[in-house]
Amino acid sequence: MSFAVKEIENILKRFKIKKIDEGLLSEALTHPSFNFERNIENAPDYERLEFLGDSVLRLALSQYLFDKYPDYNEGKLTKIRSCLVSDECLAKIAEEIQLGSCIQMGMHEEKDGGRKKESILACALEAFFGAIYKDLGYEIARDVICNLYSSFSIDTDNILFSYNPKEVLQQYTQSLNKDLPVYKIINEIGPAHKKTYEIAVLYQDKEIGRGQAKTKKEAEKMAALDAINALNIKKDDKNE
Repeated sequence: MSFAVKEIENILKRFKIKKIDEGLLSEALTHPSFNFERNIENAPDYERLEFLGDSVLRLALSQYLFDKYPDYNEGKLTKIRSCLVSDECLAKIAEEIQLGSCIQMGMHEEKDGGRKKESILACALEAFFGAIYKDLGYEIARDVICNLYSSFSIDTDNILFSYNPKEVLQQYTQSLNKDLPVYKIINEIGPAHKKTYEIAVLYQDKEIGRGQAKTKKEAEKMAALDAINALNIKKDDKNE
């Protein structure tokens, strides 16, 4: 393995995983820029395992939330799961286990702060889940995911309140005056088939929040959530 051996060993030890296929692990922790800068054609990176890991994550979390919140209906469970699989949440978990230091990436991406980017950390974590599932099976992958989320503070009331942050922000600004938030694309990162969008939300021509995600819709949502946190909007401030 050419990436940070000690760091990844510490992560595996945390989950009591003695061994995992090195090829799958290397693939899961390789950003596309790593192979691109080395002119390595058709070499695997984390994108395929990310696809697999995303499905494993959603299934494991569905089961976890179903058991943990027996009184919640399908709508509430869906909203909570949506938050927990967001790039923001996944990136926080990836940072907590120091996964960023294990990712193989190109020099330019690293200089651009790639190891701290939410989208990269989220993709790598999902790919990591995919690698565990592919080599060790669903039960171990599920246990790793549940272990991580059980130690992660889940504020369900706040999640349900801010599930639609664009609506919350709009209702808040309308309670002040008739001016509405405006969303503006600041930057587009990556190739056309796999862009990451950075969007700012402005209110009365002043930027109040910014978000980054794989789709414009999700980036706008993250920008609105950033604004809600920056403005310290609470549940009681939102017009019902």
